[in-house]
Amino acid sequence: MVRGRTRRGENPAEFMLDVIGAGATATSSQDWEAVWRKSSESSQFREELERIQAEGRARGAVEAELHADFATPWIQQATSLFRRDIRFRWRNPTYLLAKLVLNIASGLFIGFTFYKPKATQQGTQNQLFAIYMSTILAAPLSNQLQVPFLEMRNIYEIREGPTKFYSWTALITSAFLSELPWNIIGSSLYFLCWFWTVGFDNDRAGYTYLMLGVVFPLYYTSLGQAVASMAPNAEIAAVLFSFFFSFILTFNGVLQPFRALGWWQWMYRVSPFTYMTEGLLGQALGRHPITCSAVELVTIEPPAGQTCGQFMATYISNAGGYLTNQDATSACQFCSTATTDQFLGASFNIFYSHHWRNTGLLFVYIGVNIISLYLMTYIFRVRTTSIFSVFRRGKKSSN
Repeated sequence: MVRGRTRRGENPAEFMLDVIGAGATATSSQDWEAVWRKSSESSQFREELERIQAEGRARGAVEAELHADFATPWIQQATSLFRRDIRFRWRNPTYLLAKLVLNIASGLFIGFTFYKPKATQQGTQNQLFAIYMSTILAAPLSNQLQVPFLEMRNIYEIREGPTKFYSWTALITSAFLSELPWNIIGSSLYFLCWFWTVGFDNDRAGYTYLMLGVVFPLYYTSLGQAVASMAPNAEIAAVLFSFFFSFILTFNGVLQPFRALGWWQWMYRVSPFTYMTEGLLGQALGRHPITCSAVELVTIEPPAGQTCGQFMATYISNAGGYLTNQDATSACQFCSTATTDQFLGASFNIFYSHHWRNTGLLFVYIGVNIISLYLMTYIFRVRTTSIFSVFRRGKKSSN
């Protein structure tokens, strides 16, 4: 009926008011309230209300007091934030392209700078520096990721933290996990542009990718965010990271060999890049023969009546190396290293057998970085009381 009235252009609401006599000039000959009370629908409605009330009384009193700071559980907070942060980065193509282009351009530049060197002492050293220069990428990549981390933290401190939307630990967890996929993708692209260009063997690709494509981004992501958690802005975070990273990079045994560090050998043991570079170098370069070029051979004159092999046998058995003309009686051509293990071990304290140990130690450093990320965030951004107040309270109690 209402639909029919509407088709004729009348207002359905006015029509209903006129029917029940509630309009401004309308009258009704029926008591609609009495009609409703006598109807079967009214009886069913009252029975439904009584049933609902009986069920409510049977359940007992409902406790209205809240025992948690947040309306949702922590895992739901972290999951929602992770999805949000992934979308945020996906919708920021400038940030992602800068990250990916840096990895690709660096991989091609370093790869073709040290393009397939020969298996000589100089060639081995070129491959060594190709790996060393790859680890330096941690500095610009960490500076990049610190900016969105600090932006998210500022939003939390201004708006979402005071309103109790979610916990700060959920924010930190999401910020770390949402950054990892893009960094792993970037490092994977770097590996593809760099590994075969430098000329490493195919059978060394698996471990090298594990270290450079997975462990390396895990490390610099956790370190970069841990340093940023102490800083009030991106500029200070970049300065702090450069300060810490200079020690990590300087004392890893490449620029200054272990035997030349002297008193600073303890920093060699502390630096995580000691184990990063040893793992990569030892596994990628180790257990390969070295063939000295003409300029790398040393000419030695043996005593009269002795061949080169007889004269140099004792020295070679102790110090390594090889002769290109063992049967000669003059102008012995001696190469000081016969294998890459001799070259890396004697000069850089790097050993092939340590590569899995180094991987485990790097995961320990990553764990320390993650703990520092939460701890530094709490100390510098969450904690509301001074740490010195603990000592002041102790002094008052003793008095």
